[in-house]
Amino acid sequence: MRWDPPPSARDLAPTAFKDWDVLRSEAATAVDASMLALIQDRIAVMFGGATSSHAPANESERACSEAIEQFLIDVSALNDGQRDAVFAALTTRAYPFFQVLYISDFDFRFRAALRQLFDEADSPSPESEPAALAENPDLWPALDTFLTDVASLDALDPVTTELIRLRGARAHNCRICQSRREVAAINRGADESTFDKIDLFETSDLDERYKVALRLTDAVIWQPAAYPDGLVEQVRATFSPEETVEMVLDLVRNAANKVAVALQADQPLVPVGVEYFSVERDGTLAYGLPAPVGAASHG
Repeated sequence: MRWDPPPSARDLAPTAFKDWDVLRSEAATAVDASMLALIQDRIAVMFGGATSSHAPANESERACSEAIEQFLIDVSALNDGQRDAVFAALTTRAYPFFQVLYISDFDFRFRAALRQLFDEADSPSPESEPAALAENPDLWPALDTFLTDVASLDALDPVTTELIRLRGARAHNCRICQSRREVAAINRGADESTFDKIDLFETSDLDERYKVALRLTDAVIWQPAAYPDGLVEQVRATFSPEETVEMVLDLVRNAANKVAVALQADQPLVPVGVEYFSVERDGTLAYGLPAPVGAASHG
């Protein structure tokens, strides 16, 4: 499919987009309206350069505001004091708070990616009226559906998929994500020597296709509102629209690890080496697999 004019991203992955619509809707019921407004205000200020329109309105918001900013900037640096302040203020709503924070954070990045890559001015899903606060919010079922449906997409090759997953895992310092390797990528020729090039990919001998994908990964994570000059043209020259929307959705999906990192629930399951996993055709994941034939040992 040609990029001129860019196709509708939603039409290329309608199920995943609908799943995200559901997540956005449920997130609006998981924290109170004032807390959601504070989260969205901090995102608009920090990423979009807006002027703040919502100062912390109460003690709970004041306790959470620092954690919100740290989560957005660099979740790996979120400290015990910031985390404890959230749990002291929100108690049983602390876990859904971090889920809402991830959804709000990456909704901005998602919309920014669609605007820049697909020339789409509209948000991924329609805006709706504020919903009533859920008594016992549980975002995991809707989140799991989104994660699974994105994983089932198959336009993008496994090596590119794995490289951007690991780049994001290192950016967020998700320990469990960094300890895992996807067998399809290894079966396509990637090994530890390939993955060792991720950190300094620009000066490595990785294929230019992979470098473009990693540049997009960095842009979504570190400068989502305005990509570096020339990046959009590089992406469109290198990847099809189907591959590109899958990359963007993969980046949104992978970043769910920010919740685990924020809660210090990202411990690897293997004490040394790596754990192998596979993505099944339906998007479900199989873990603890034997090392693929030809896999290089992990130092």
